[in-house]
Amino acid sequence: MDVSPEHFSLEVVADVVVMVPLSGRYHQRLFSYRVPDHLRETITVGQLVWVPLRQQQVRGVIIALQHRTADGLRDLIDLVDPMVSIPEVTIRLARWVAEYYDAPLATVLDLCLPPGTTRQIEMTWRATAAGLMCELGALPDRERSILFYLRRHGEQSEAALRAVLRGSNDQLRTAYRALAERGLIVRGTRIDPPRVQPRREQVVRMAVRDLEQALTELHRAPRQAMALRWLAERVADEPPTLSEFRRSTGIDGAGIRALARRGFIDLSEREVYRDPLATVTFSPDAAPPLTMAQRQAYETMVTALETGTGGRFLLHGITGSGKTEVYLRLIARALRLGRQALMLAPEIALTTQLVRRLAARFGHQLAVFHSGLSDGERYDEWRRLRRGEARIAIGARSALFAPLPDLGLIIVDEEHDPGYKNDAVPRYHARDVALHLAELARVTVVLGSATPSVETFYAARNGSIQLLELPERITAQIGIDGLVHSRPLPLPPIRIVDMRRELQQGNTSIFSSTLSHALAQTLARGQQAILFLNRRGAASFVVCRDCGYIARCERCSAPLTVHYHTESEAEAGAPVSVLLCHACGQRTAAPVICPQCLSRRIRALGIGTQRVAEAVREFFPSARVARWDRDSTTGKHSHDALLEAMVRHDIDVLVGTQMIAKGLDLPLVGLVGVVLADTGLYLPDFRSGERAFQLLTQVAGRAGRRSEGAQVIIQTYQPEHYALQAVRDHDYRSFFREEMAFRRALAYPPFGRLVRFVTTAAHEETCQHRAEQLAVALQKCITDRDLVGWRLIGPAPAFFRRQRERWRWHLLLRVPPATTTQELRAILDAVGPLSGWVIDIDPVNVL
Repeated sequence: MDVSPEHFSLEVVADVVVMVPLSGRYHQRLFSYRVPDHLRETITVGQLVWVPLRQQQVRGVIIALQHRTADGLRDLIDLVDPMVSIPEVTIRLARWVAEYYDAPLATVLDLCLPPGTTRQIEMTWRATAAGLMCELGALPDRERSILFYLRRHGEQSEAALRAVLRGSNDQLRTAYRALAERGLIVRGTRIDPPRVQPRREQVVRMAVRDLEQALTELHRAPRQAMALRWLAERVADEPPTLSEFRRSTGIDGAGIRALARRGFIDLSEREVYRDPLATVTFSPDAAPPLTMAQRQAYETMVTALETGTGGRFLLHGITGSGKTEVYLRLIARALRLGRQALMLAPEIALTTQLVRRLAARFGHQLAVFHSGLSDGERYDEWRRLRRGEARIAIGARSALFAPLPDLGLIIVDEEHDPGYKNDAVPRYHARDVALHLAELARVTVVLGSATPSVETFYAARNGSIQLLELPERITAQIGIDGLVHSRPLPLPPIRIVDMRRELQQGNTSIFSSTLSHALAQTLARGQQAILFLNRRGAASFVVCRDCGYIARCERCSAPLTVHYHTESEAEAGAPVSVLLCHACGQRTAAPVICPQCLSRRIRALGIGTQRVAEAVREFFPSARVARWDRDSTTGKHSHDALLEAMVRHDIDVLVGTQMIAKGLDLPLVGLVGVVLADTGLYLPDFRSGERAFQLLTQVAGRAGRRSEGAQVIIQTYQPEHYALQAVRDHDYRSFFREEMAFRRALAYPPFGRLVRFVTTAAHEETCQHRAEQLAVALQKCITDRDLVGWRLIGPAPAFFRRQRERWRWHLLLRVPPATTTQELRAILDAVGPLSGWVIDIDPVNVL
């Protein structure tokens, strides 16, 4: 359309999400800016830019570009980093996440950016020409101090001035304004350098064609001649780094400068890739033949992948049935089709083993994303994916937001795991976001699990997701033809031990006679054993047997847990007890006498992984025992080290929490013992039975993955619980029927949706009052709008009633399953703004 220049001209206008907190419902607001002429040819959607906002310069992400009039719009300032650009499909995903989970769009977009791009703009002040010449004695004391300091030290940030000058922030700002009004100082800004940048190193290249002539010219500089000859001998190899050149030849800096000045060598820079797989050892892997069930599942999914029709699949395979091999085949096919693949795992521990298998099959086409990496490693992996150099991304939930412009396949392994739910804003569930990403990008998505979540299996039964099953455990063996063949392997038998009977028979040990005997047999056969207890520490709590005092955290309502540590001043091997709060991390010494009644009959009761490991060492002194829990895996490569030790058989007995229950393939494990299955079985959470079933089934699946004869022993005080019965019988469907009857009766998911509201306050009365006020407002909305099927549960104190000196109350809003995001948003808008409240859409726990 032709537009007359007399009326107006079209400009390029960028719609930008500013990366600063905005109050209330403004957190979804967009700001429009005119794109200046010098950026018009290079600007794209998804780039990170500097924009003016009020009196500041702030970062923002462009989420739309349009041609329209720009009357009254301010100019966009510049690009923050030309190499940083979020793919358009990822921006659409971020907008959906922000809308669905009621989160600020800027917070979601921050997940889409590489680490280290956060840069602060500081306000600065400097003396003007008039300020440099004025008489200081005529100024008030505070203004005189500021101007004197600026004259001596040059331009300074407000933070730097605050550190050296007296006065409050308000007093100093008043003085700045007074000096500025007199024209003695002027305000400016300073942008901090990026926290993470590409790592670069200097390299040395040969620059002469006639080596003999160059050596003749260097006859008076023998060390330089020797260095040049050394470089010439390596001319076919990668150019050496400057440090390697100096180290190998002994030449100093002056000699290097002389060679460069005479044109004999070139000094240049190259980028150094920070490789998170540099310490991982793996051998190239060949794909084994698929079983009939694996092939049927693979062919069904690969058809959808090849035709580009998308497709949602649930791969329900029992533990050890070969789900990972099917994933690898699908990824290989996606790569051959020129597409990228994304694989999610719920835990770093599980990511470690999957990374090994993927790297063995696909080498350095792999990019890794998880919180255990350094910022530099994650920055480099982000850029490799964005440039298309890496074709596979694997990581925990945040890998969903990695830049994958050619995405063709998404795999969510262990889709049932609650670790996929983010516990901070935005409170997204990675499985559900993956399903939506697949819909936006029109790609194939595979959810895999031996124990699918009730909601996912219900969707598969209803046809929303296509169900594919691997019902048989398999192992590989070499046939008489010398080739690898798969053969079926029975699931290990599971025995449930009633610990009430053990007590009646006088056994007060933490190990039943059945488990003790099985552990002795396993060690005698040279096999490995796993002992599972989902509780860290040495004992659950400390109690006085005279007055009933329980040691509790001063900041939380939780009992303090006993932990052992070995102090350097303690006797070698003697455990020293400390009390630790698992909610806030507070540490204190274990009391020797009761602080309430001064009795000496104060004892630690209950058990944790430390106590279990100690008991194994007592009963089996020659056994090599290790722990795998959060306390023992604080180092960057600690998960790798433990996995390597298990594979090398440097560990006989591994004691651990839920970290060892998630998909690990440990071929030498002949026994899994669950020390206490009742942990979490009766928590006030509608998912407690499901979690217990999933966790116990998964940990039982670590036994017998290569040969027959393995066994699983579960100790419990509640042997009749339906979840434990289903675990014993390896019967997911019987558990599903029981759980669905319970959920249907109470309209819990999948027969309803939940929204959880949590408030905290320093005083419990304030907390209770807020919760009750919100409940009244929500109930009024439900009644006034005649919302059928909407119901409030609560308000009530949260199960963890006090944490970090803050009291906690919560309430649940239960709504019909077909309730839309817009309907929920209308209610939230009607009762909001809800500042200070945690709003959790589709919570995975209600504790």
